[in-house]
Amino acid sequence: MTPDRGDSTVLEPARRTRIVGEYDIVVLGGGPAGLAAATSAARNGAHVLLIERYGFLGGMGTAAGVTNFCGLHANVFGEIRQVVHGVADELLDRMRALDGLNEPHLVLGKIHAQAYDVSALKCAADAMLVDAGVNLLFHTLSKCSKVF
Repeated sequence: MTPDRGDSTVLEPARRTRIVGEYDIVVLGGGPAGLAAATSAARNGAHVLLIERYGFLGGMGTAAGVTNFCGLHANVFGEIRQVVHGVADELLDRMRALDGLNEPHLVLGKIHAQAYDVSALKCAADAMLVDAGVNLLFHTLSKCSKVF
């Protein structure tokens, strides 16, 4: 590849690219945001593909062992309550059914986090996406350099 300094472009050689499918929505990454986006889109009728770099879902919660959900609970008038709902409810219910979710606990004297079992998150996330009709592509890196 030779950069053309005049108009800030890069000349690339021609190549054939195999098309593996056509989708309404492609979600890059199977962390919490990707799980919610893909599940919601599929349940609203979109043909969805989720691309994940690893061989499992869950983002840093499974890949790096960050085994607490922070931000799902808050102190509401002196009572600790879950304040994030929607797809999160279903994911938590699925993890609870696998006996892989603890009750919220106080962290640093201020934040209520919810610890979980990494394998329960992986299994619950897989099942939730498959049940929603999301197509999954594991062990795949996206070549996208910017978001459109």
